[in-house]
Amino acid sequence: MKKTRKRPEHRLLASSLQVTCPFCGQTEEIGFDEGGGAHQEYVEDCSVCCKPRVVHVDASPESGPVPLVWLERAG
Repeated sequence: MKKTRKRPEHRLLASSLQVTCPFCGQTEEIGFDEGGGAHQEYVEDCSVCCKPRVVHVDASPESGPVPLVWLERAG
């Protein structure tokens, strides 16, 4: 009997999601690098209030079908 290999599950990540700024409360769409790995962290300024915030992306299989994205105030 021929063995078949189970293919790893791949999922297509969205390249942008809606987030709320922790400074001004404005909701906006931010983009992130789909090829940047399952866990990403970078600083990006708000397009409304221009204050820096840390963007966290968790695209691991445990996060579900949509990557988890959250913002924190940059220190």
